[in-house]
Amino acid sequence: MKRSRSLAAWALIGPYALFLAVFGLAPAGYALWTSFVHDGAFSGVRNWSAVFDDYRLSDAVWHVGTYLLLWLPVLILLVLSLALTLHARPGRFSSTMRFVYYLPGAVTGSAAALLWLFMFSPDASPFSPLLDLFDITSVTDALSGSTLIGILTVMGVAVHAGGWIVVLYGALNALPRDVLEAAQVDGASTWRTTWHIKLPMVRTYVAFVLISSFASGSQVFVEPTVLTTGAPGQISPTWSVNQLAYAYATQEGDFGKAAALSLAMLAVGLVAAWIVIKRTRMYATDDR
Repeated sequence: MKRSRSLAAWALIGPYALFLAVFGLAPAGYALWTSFVHDGAFSGVRNWSAVFDDYRLSDAVWHVGTYLLLWLPVLILLVLSLALTLHARPGRFSSTMRFVYYLPGAVTGSAAALLWLFMFSPDASPFSPLLDLFDITSVTDALSGSTLIGILTVMGVAVHAGGWIVVLYGALNALPRDVLEAAQVDGASTWRTTWHIKLPMVRTYVAFVLISSFASGSQVFVEPTVLTTGAPGQISPTWSVNQLAYAYATQEGDFGKAAALSLAMLAVGLVAAWIVIKRTRMYATDDR
């Protein structure tokens, strides 16, 4: 029995491990080597020094950091609140609202950016009266200054929230009913049941949402790139860190610097994931 379980586990893990090695570890290893090469010769930390001395990097980091500080809390709070609300009201209402919440997530990437570019164009947007209230008379006005961060936040929440709501709703539905019923019999209020029972029992799923969302948000690329077409010259082509790495590779032809910056982003994502895993005890098991 133990051997059959081991074989079944390897059968499930094997394909993922293969893809991870071929499309994850191998490219990362090649990028690590490339980051120490310049003009075909080993150059030590030259590429890394050039990246961190680039004046554009600080602006890109500031943009992405500001975006994450605004977008991540809004996304997590919205996803949690809506998933918990749907779980508290099962039935036809819950099924309908899950579908409604998921609809915006069906449009992703460049298509979502083009859709929101249309939404913020006063001449064509169905929300033009609302745009007039904020004195937005053109796409350039909508994408100027700090407004861009807000637009990207709205876009990010609309694109990602629906899928995560479905995931957390599924996790809540998998909670043991006897535990929830016992809390109800003991007189626990809805708030106490949510705070002391539901949230602790789905913390691993929340941690997963946070890790995946942080990785996605820190690598934001498509949205600012596509929005640039609506307001040429308004948004820097190196607005985000990922865009800067792309500029190194495609505009400057410097793959060493692009590899170094990409690995730096990977390191930030891994450290953030490790912190979340440790703080939430994501892989902790109850041995009792």
